[in-house]
Amino acid sequence: MGHAAAWRFVVNSLAARAQSVAEIEAKLAARGVPADVAAPVVDEASRLGYLDDPELAGQLARGHRWRGYGRRRAEAELRRRGLGEADVAAALEEAYGDTDEVVLARAALGSRTTADAKAERRAVAFLVRRGFSPGAAWAVVRERRDRA
Repeated sequence: MGHAAAWRFVVNSLAARAQSVAEIEAKLAARGVPADVAAPVVDEASRLGYLDDPELAGQLARGHRWRGYGRRRAEAELRRRGLGEADVAAALEEAYGDTDEVVLARAALGSRTTADAKAERRAVAFLVRRGFSPGAAWAVVRERRDRA
């Protein structure tokens, strides 16, 4: 694949979905694009603002928070997408920095039942899968138990 074909691939791929530099590099490598062709294409896409890892990290972190996921789940997704340590840390701080995890976990639990011990364990497991710490999950469940 030459420079022009690699460029078309990158533009088309980014038109379908925002991606990180690492994701685009991996896709180019998987298609057998040599590094001496891929690097200038990726650099040009970054220079033009098509690839912007800090912005992508922020969008993903805010999206996870808005959809009721905890910081841990957001962090795992950002890392899975190949975003750098500094971008991940800045995005998580922006999205989750000043909010108490228990408050977020309470909202995420919503109206799920915690009527008995089995339901409490299921509620905690649900919250942990959504990216909240076990401590925050149990704190929310205990709050419900104490109010009942």
